[in-house]
Amino acid sequence: MTVEGERIQVKTILVAVDGSEYSDKAIRYASALGPPLGAEVILLYIVPMLVSATPYHDIQSDRPFLELQRVGEEILERSKNLALSLGCEVEALLDHGDPARRIIDIAAERKVDLIIMGSRGISGFKRLFVGSISDKVMKQAFCPVMIVR
Repeated sequence: MTVEGERIQVKTILVAVDGSEYSDKAIRYASALGPPLGAEVILLYIVPMLVSATPYHDIQSDRPFLELQRVGEEILERSKNLALSLGCEVEALLDHGDPARRIIDIAAERKVDLIIMGSRGISGFKRLFVGSISDKVMKQAFCPVMIVR
């Protein structure tokens, strides 16, 4: 919390990416805000953890996780290239777990001043029961969250 009259400083921006068009738009916003503010911009992709159907860990049962990891690495690389093409230096970070929880935790660990993420527009009954990642982050994060659509 800032003291009244004290200027808010944005030193670190966390951009949660997922490869969607909304995610790309979030990168564009971060690239427009980060450099003029002198803020560090961090791109974050969370590989969702899958519960293994077998109690044994072997190449076969790990294949879905390894594929998700590879997809995440590709999305991060493409996201980083987009930011760089817009004149924004970024740090790319890959993590694993529940996406909303990890975004919130990493933002707290890194003392992020702003989270920017895309909205996927989940609607109807599914949203009532499950909720979107952006909704969860917006409601639980300790810092401001910008949802781009």
